[in-house]
Amino acid sequence: LGLIRSYWSLLLGNIVEWYEYAVYGYLAVFLEDHFFRGSEIGVWLGFGVTFLARPLGGVVMGVVGDRLGRGAAVNISIVGMLVGTCGQGMLPTYASGNETLGHIGLVLLIVLRFVQGLSAAGEIGTIATYITEVGSPHMLGRSIAMISITCNAGFLLAKFVVYAVTLALGVEAVKDWAWRLPFIFALVPGLIAVWGRRGVPESDMFLEQQLQAQARASEENPEVPLRRSTTSQVSAVVRAHWVNMAIGAGAVAGFAILQYGGFVWGQSFIAHAGMSVDDRMVVGLCSRVLMIALAMPVGWLTDVMGVGWVTFVGALGLTLCGVPLWAALQQNPDDLSTVLMTLSVGFGILGSLIGTVPFYFVVELFPTAVRNTAVCISFNIGFAFFGGLAPIVAQASLQASPLGPGILYAVGGFISALNVLLGLCLQRRDIVQLAHVRRSAP
Repeated sequence: LGLIRSYWSLLLGNIVEWYEYAVYGYLAVFLEDHFFRGSEIGVWLGFGVTFLARPLGGVVMGVVGDRLGRGAAVNISIVGMLVGTCGQGMLPTYASGNETLGHIGLVLLIVLRFVQGLSAAGEIGTIATYITEVGSPHMLGRSIAMISITCNAGFLLAKFVVYAVTLALGVEAVKDWAWRLPFIFALVPGLIAVWGRRGVPESDMFLEQQLQAQARASEENPEVPLRRSTTSQVSAVVRAHWVNMAIGAGAVAGFAILQYGGFVWGQSFIAHAGMSVDDRMVVGLCSRVLMIALAMPVGWLTDVMGVGWVTFVGALGLTLCGVPLWAALQQNPDDLSTVLMTLSVGFGILGSLIGTVPFYFVVELFPTAVRNTAVCISFNIGFAFFGGLAPIVAQASLQASPLGPGILYAVGGFISALNVLLGLCLQRRDIVQLAHVRRSAP
């Protein structure tokens, strides 16, 4: 509760980040006609543009966070996210009947999604870094679980807003123009978060590291500037920590694929299969509420057993259950009971295990001096590659085999599990250090 009272604006901004990703996915069936001339693959390629921008955004915002502070990074990121999100709801489309306006709208959509990806890349990495640095060392699993709760709250809010707009105005109105409203609605929580972030203090770990760096620089050569160029700083981080960064990027594979290739793309799949708007709302509501309810127990389990253990168990579960759960869902995708038991409950439990603390796993891989840069790059490369491609691969794999998406989920879980085991093996050989935060805690 103390964490919420002190840093609610950070958590609210995190809701805005995940809200936008979810809104696009939930409105994909309408955006197909407005921007992509009815192409299902096209609309998911547009979805992937945001992820394409995440690695670059991770570099830029990561460096900002390590140089100017975590507070500066999260303030810049929330403003960029609002511009990118709300702007998408104000674009001209091909539905206007004017080809030129349609082309302009499509180009601007890509640009705005790129801006949104640049900004969001710094948001999640910096918040995960900040909460890990200010949270109690003995409750870091439960502290980081707040990110998972707000992440799922963002998806839940997006689902609710889309459903409310559809219920109030009707499907035809949403197809015609009301699809814009959920994008513009992001202004409400976004502006509140901007106001609340004005006085967010820096973490003690960051301030201590800055003082130590300044002292070392003064002792060695007081006439040499403390800061290096962005390029040299990023190059130095990659050279020194590339193994840890690769482990972090691979460890989030299962979470990223299940999040966007399962829960988000899955909503589009059951919509095309004929499931009603009301039933899809129930499915989305149950899965997100379940993951929110399980977040704190999983956080507690992390504090007891360790973040690597929880991440591995979740990844192994997805590897073993991805295909069977999808096979059951695919047999009857318009039946509410079937979809609830598979997509909501089955994948919801797996999602809580693999998706509650991956941020914590990645943050632990790096020391304070380079943590924000390394986390933003590592996490966003993993999410960009695995999460951005997941809906496209899921859609394409479905055309190749009815079990295609299930195989995709299983592969994602296997990659995550493999990277956790790889990290443990390399740590035993003193090649990497997996626990920088807990090892330095009193």
